[in-house]
Amino acid sequence: MARRLSSSHRYIRFSISPPCADALTLRKTIQDALGQSFGIVSSHTYVDILWTADDGTEVVVRIAENEAPKLLAAVTASTALPRLSLVKESSFMPALLGGDPLA
Repeated sequence: MARRLSSSHRYIRFSISPPCADALTLRKTIQDALGQSFGIVSSHTYVDILWTADDGTEVVVRIAENEAPKLLAAVTASTALPRLSLVKESSFMPALLGGDPLA
């Protein structure tokens, strides 16, 4: 019998353009996108920046499972810089390591 791992978080890998390796700037960009799309209450959604690439081209964030769709919609609608674009998302963080985006 196969066991399913449950997780209360989603892990999301974004590409960043123009590159930015500063976690505070990225957190502010995410906060602004959530606030622009869903208001001030949503702008205070807990988002954990887990990793940024040394060259500032990618970031991995962790967010509550029920808040992930809101974050993805807000990032898509945002026009702020740096621009975040979805590379891959999963409830299992090691799944983000694969080189095949959105597979």
